[in-house]
Amino acid sequence: MSTNKEKALSLSDKLYQFDFVNRFEEFKDTGSSKPWVIELDPTTACNLACHGCISASLLNQGGFKRERIKELAKEFVEIGVKAVVLIGGGEPMAHPEFGTLVDYFYENDIHVGVTSNGTLINKYAHSLAYHTKWVRISVDAGCEDVFQQYRPHASGKSQFNKVIDGMRKLAEARTTKLGFSFLVLEKVGADKSYNEKGKNFVETNATDIHKAAILAKDIGCDYFEVKPSFDPFHFLNDTSDIMANIIKEELYKCAPLVDDNFKIISPYTLERTLEGESKQIKDYSRCLTAEMRTVLSPSGAYVCPYHRGNSNLKIGDPNTESLKDIWYGKTRKEIMQKLDPRKHCEFHCIRHNTNKVLEKFYKEKPEPENVVKEYDRFV
Repeated sequence: MSTNKEKALSLSDKLYQFDFVNRFEEFKDTGSSKPWVIELDPTTACNLACHGCISASLLNQGGFKRERIKELAKEFVEIGVKAVVLIGGGEPMAHPEFGTLVDYFYENDIHVGVTSNGTLINKYAHSLAYHTKWVRISVDAGCEDVFQQYRPHASGKSQFNKVIDGMRKLAEARTTKLGFSFLVLEKVGADKSYNEKGKNFVETNATDIHKAAILAKDIGCDYFEVKPSFDPFHFLNDTSDIMANIIKEELYKCAPLVDDNFKIISPYTLERTLEGESKQIKDYSRCLTAEMRTVLSPSGAYVCPYHRGNSNLKIGDPNTESLKDIWYGKTRKEIMQKLDPRKHCEFHCIRHNTNKVLEKFYKEKPEPENVVKEYDRFV
């Protein structure tokens, strides 16, 4: 088993927590699961127009009605949800009931994580600081010029200083963990003279990685995360040789920043994209992770976030159906029987290792000496 610090970054290690093991054993015994984690998109509204947005086709198409989303929150408590990630889709803080949701979940012992563009931090500063377990802000830049190029606001006015000032205030006094997210982006043209992939390197925000990491540490963030970009179907985007070298050099310069209070995180998918790996081969025919977590959005409920918006893997409509009816309904049962990661999930899934561990759990319960007390519900 890993150390506590390593486990905090390992999704598969989180499965060895006592309560989760018991929840999974209940599923094995009865054949009926309860959602452990739900990713909730309160709204599709977003005030930014980011380059390479993977959710571009889903944006600005409405959100949950105010009363319905509060009813959903109660349904989460009733069915036994342990953690909620408020995400999108759009910008979760753009929903008028965002603060109400965070506070309600906190009062009912449902842990909350938030992924946000950070433009509305000041509006919900107290709830974010004290009623969430983590807040991750997508910045993708280390200076205003690069931010404005890759994360422009609908008004045309840069939001960089507003976001950074909000993060500083959040970092000053809090119980939550604060993260600075950097999605590596590249703009390319058609000139084939630059690399074997037939793409002409034009520009990238990757040159700002080191500068952004310095800024993240100065703000008081707990970690700085560098992530690769994906296409609308969740496959890793091709990375030019020039781009790959820039990323490696920037990460090398970041290494001295790491200490006991500040981490540099790069998911395994970043390494995969630098190596040019296009697909992830699965050797299992079911997704046991989807028995423990799902995503609810204004456009529907889906088996997982990777299939958000995929009508073929839509399990219900949370606007009109209760979570209980969706989770235990005929449609979800049929979809779960149809879902085969070997053909439906050839992209790089962050919970690939989670599924492999859950397959082991399904055959045999983990040894008691390997099971630990709760430290992170976001499996």
